Amino acid sequence: MQMQVEGVESVSNILKKYSDGIERKLHRGLVMGARIVQSEARAECPVSTEETRPGGPHGELRMSIHGQVDGITAMVGTNKEYAAYVEFGTYKMAAQPYLIPALIGRQPDVIAAIVKEFKR
Repeated sequence: MQMQVEGVESVSNILKKYSDGIERKLHRGLVMGARIVQSEARAECPVSTEETRPGGPHGELRMSIHGQVDGITAMVGTNKEYAAYVEFGTYKMAAQPYLIPALIGRQPDVIAAIVKEFKR
């Protein structure tokens, strides 16, 4: 028995075209979502003052918060080693969360940004 299917290449090309479009739209939505969370995290991030940290520096943690999108994965965070201590606290210092509340609080806006890209 022999079977021949015609048009498989064109169907495959159409599916690839749509999947590429979906991935591009998702990527753009994630970029917008990461910017939203980054902005909120910076606004929520505690900043030391002269009173709490004489001589400074002040605002380093806030300014180090950045977003990054790789394919269909978004990350918002910081490269400061002490960031987790601020977020979760220590036995000597109370937690001052800023990243997790930013993500949770702006989750509807992140979803809306992604949906908006798919409606384009």
